[in-house]
Amino acid sequence: MSLIEDVKKVCDRLAPLGWRDLLLAHGLDITAANLQQELAKELPNINRTIKGFEDFAFEGKRAIESGNPARSLLFHAFASPNVVSENLKEYPTLAEIEVIENYVYGVQPPSLEDLRARAQGELLAIVVFASEYRPASETVQRKHADLCFSRTGVARVGTAQALYDGKLRGFLPFVKEDSQAFRVLPARYSAYIAVQRKGDQSTFVPMRFQVQNNNVPQGDDRTRAGDDSRLFWVPLHKLFNGKECIRNLDLQLTLNARHINEKLRRIHLVLKNAGWGEPDISNPPFIFSDGIAELTTKPEFGTGLLVPVVQKNLVEAATYQGKPLTFKVPPNSETLSSSLSIPANTEARRAPEYVHARHKLSNGQIENLNNLSNVTQTVQKGGYDALHYVDFTGDGSIEAVCPQLAVAIPRRVPAYSLVTAPDFFPNCDQRELLEWTQQSVPTALRQNLWEVPPETLSDTRLAPNLQLKNANFRPEDKTVTAIVCLSLNGSVRQMPLSGSPTMRHAYLPDGAAGVFAPGWDVSRDRANGVDHLAAYGLGSPFPEDSKLCAALSTFWPAVAPDAARTFQPNPLWPTVSPLTDEEIGQSGNLPWDGIPGPKRVTRNGKDFIEYADFAHGDYVESSLQKKFSLSLTGKVDVREYEARVLAMANVYRVLNITPDQRGEWSVFSFRQVQPTDSELKQAQTQTGTTLVSSIYRFEIYRPGNSLPNPDDFRKQLVPIQETATLFVTPLNILLKRNNNAWTRV
Repeated sequence: MSLIEDVKKVCDRLAPLGWRDLLLAHGLDITAANLQQELAKELPNINRTIKGFEDFAFEGKRAIESGNPARSLLFHAFASPNVVSENLKEYPTLAEIEVIENYVYGVQPPSLEDLRARAQGELLAIVVFASEYRPASETVQRKHADLCFSRTGVARVGTAQALYDGKLRGFLPFVKEDSQAFRVLPARYSAYIAVQRKGDQSTFVPMRFQVQNNNVPQGDDRTRAGDDSRLFWVPLHKLFNGKECIRNLDLQLTLNARHINEKLRRIHLVLKNAGWGEPDISNPPFIFSDGIAELTTKPEFGTGLLVPVVQKNLVEAATYQGKPLTFKVPPNSETLSSSLSIPANTEARRAPEYVHARHKLSNGQIENLNNLSNVTQTVQKGGYDALHYVDFTGDGSIEAVCPQLAVAIPRRVPAYSLVTAPDFFPNCDQRELLEWTQQSVPTALRQNLWEVPPETLSDTRLAPNLQLKNANFRPEDKTVTAIVCLSLNGSVRQMPLSGSPTMRHAYLPDGAAGVFAPGWDVSRDRANGVDHLAAYGLGSPFPEDSKLCAALSTFWPAVAPDAARTFQPNPLWPTVSPLTDEEIGQSGNLPWDGIPGPKRVTRNGKDFIEYADFAHGDYVESSLQKKFSLSLTGKVDVREYEARVLAMANVYRVLNITPDQRGEWSVFSFRQVQPTDSELKQAQTQTGTTLVSSIYRFEIYRPGNSLPNPDDFRKQLVPIQETATLFVTPLNILLKRNNNAWTRV
């Protein structure tokens, strides 16, 4: 079947479902007898006031513009998540959008000579990209809605099948009938003939163009060099099967995906006397490829969609040779709280930074060390066999093979693929948080936010995992996570950037966190003196990292839950982005991590705050018992997340709590209140103030020294030395210290 016949099939299905009427408003009839001619004609009356078409490229004048999806009205209509209407009864499938995309590139197929001419003598290769069509505000150039490309994609593990939402043109993680299940989240890849060029702010950039920084040491290319001196692969022409992709060639294109999880192997390579060595540690589950992610063959998903393999649980106990797999915990071990710590070598993480070691195997029986009061000291002492756990994260490569181009374009450049932990804030992207911090937060408040800027993975300039076998990654390839667009020619008009942020899984790396210490989505290592990304530096299994990253209260600022107030106060880990009482299970029954939040108790006439003890909090157990949930955190969009961060910073500011003093106070309660709240009414009456907009209520206190609950060592009691209650809006703060009267700040 020809491309135009495929397009006609798509149009015929969607036309009676509201799409014919919608596109007729622009002068396009997708039921025309001569569809090819209709798609090629100029459309003088494109109506950019219709919802979703405001950011369609001003230079777009046809339904299909050869080689340019962003200037093709039909592609924009089908692919943009902002094109929605009550009159549209159904939305295109991924496969149907791909049909239109292929037609854009195949309606006037170029020859190889044409592509070489467009490359202007620069290096060509067959390059695999993760790509996504985005509204103008989320694109590289921010001129109009556009395709965005990265050679890194981020998929996420889960316990339920992938769910595509046609209206959103994307995937969602929620399982309506099960609040504690997670859908796998895919990433979409395509192969392109691409050209290698230095960064250029006037053409393809990349997103968040980096300028040279001379304030860092020589040789630190990650931050010193500017993007105008770095090489980026820029897509020229999409590759797909058949005779209509490149003139005079009949292409047969195959994408191959391979992923590795080698966390357990890495543990034993570093811990020399942990009980296992070669050849055992070259076998599963020490290192494995099966069961991580696969390219789907479901017709409705089209080609190139990488889908993580659905698992019964996010983690499971490891077995080897038919027996539980254990490792010998080294004597005198380093720990962070009760997690075994494997120190980095000057930021290079050769193995998981944190390892779960609290389930001891002895005489065939598992002893839960969390039932010991001295669990941290027991792990530090070591000398016992701890049960290994595996997760199903990993990293790998997506490579394209096309025999018909093997001689003409011999170089193949694979994409770097990450299969990572679930995202508990799927409606908040890392890029949105970073840009808000830089552009909207008053300078005086920024110091009260992050320890380091909340950079995205797409800002990172590190090579992909150079230690992946048969991946064909190169040490000089330090722009693998960057996001680029098709090269622009000539001036481009600025289109409106209005519209709400997209509410779907973001699988390009600006939706993932950068490399911190070690990171939420990926870590780093070093090979032959070259720093590179690697998944094996993250916790084993990943919930071990999740606990410590969350407890660090976005100190390393991933868009991740801030669990600092779930556990007893730590002066180094203040609350930065507070979760509500309901989200941490202080009220209600759905704590995001399965561990209920603190409560006020009275003992011997004194008031205390009772917490789950941090050392005894076990996110691996929460995962095994399926207690994790994103049913509440998943409702938080980026505006709400930002509002919470800003409100928390303002609380510290009005109480004259400097950044180095934040750990001296702890948040006991945080929630949004309605204007009818009786305490709020009293505060407004006493201060003569009426609060409007979203109103947050904070109850914070200055804690005394924490001590174990004598009735339950898995709990901690913290005395209250001083309290402050605040109602916070963007414009006003009402404050009550201890039991004093309310004042307006």
